[in-house]
Amino acid sequence: MNPLIHAEFDLDGYRFGPGHPVYLSRVDTPGIAWRDQDIVNPVGENVFFGRDYPDPKPWGFDITITGDTPAEAAENYFALANAWAAQRIRDTPGAELALDFNMHGTDRRIYGRPRDLKPDDATDLFVLETIKAKATFQPSSAEMVDGTARVHQMTMTPGPAGGFVFPIEFPWATTQGGTRQGIIRNAGGLTPTRDVQIEVHGPVGKAVVSGPGWEFGLTQPIAYDRAVTLDVRPATTRWDTGASAAGLLTPGTRLADITIPPGDSEITFTGDDQSGTSTVTVTWRPTITTL
Repeated sequence: MNPLIHAEFDLDGYRFGPGHPVYLSRVDTPGIAWRDQDIVNPVGENVFFGRDYPDPKPWGFDITITGDTPAEAAENYFALANAWAAQRIRDTPGAELALDFNMHGTDRRIYGRPRDLKPDDATDLFVLETIKAKATFQPSSAEMVDGTARVHQMTMTPGPAGGFVFPIEFPWATTQGGTRQGIIRNAGGLTPTRDVQIEVHGPVGKAVVSGPGWEFGLTQPIAYDRAVTLDVRPATTRWDTGASAAGLLTPGTRLADITIPPGDSEITFTGDDQSGTSTVTVTWRPTITTL
């Protein structure tokens, strides 16, 4: 698919903006509302500040829909309405869509769900070649991320061969586990991002991927033709077939701690793989700003 141009949007493959019969005449990004736990001193002056939580407000769009005839304009509106309905995620708690857009040549992304869509005057669908409508999109978090993902991949280095070490624990082996370390140079962004996916591809046993202050470990061996992917944002762990692999996580895996910070950081991949062909692929999108 062609790269986005300035002021062009992409919602799950549906594009609107310059060069399309559906484009924006106004965008309202109202930012965040702070939900606080402040307590006013009940017996004196001042306020005791508690934790603050950022709640993203819905984005608002004024949309223009055009066509060479009223019938074509109506069909273009219905195509927009179908994309905005996003039926494939509505029955899944926690499911969200990416709304990608380009601003001055740089791709950005927010996650959330489309909400309201309504023509300013439904009569226009019957008689006009230009239709005005209003829509909202509810972000799921107060973060905007880079529209271009970054990738860091490592292949396991086999461990050295050795003799028996007593007492022997079964199952036993005469080789040590492999390891590989890698440095992520300039991960980008302004704050640590949780838009992170980690794919471990076999053959490997006792796989552990570690980063700055976190680890992602698997209790079950992965065959040479299988893979397990952790997606941090929605907190899902799945086999390459799509089946859940959440039961494979080690006790030391804490999803809330897994981030890629700005600047440089070190990733370590350890496990049992004497072939040296297993891989870990870390994919992330830097956090650009809060909404």
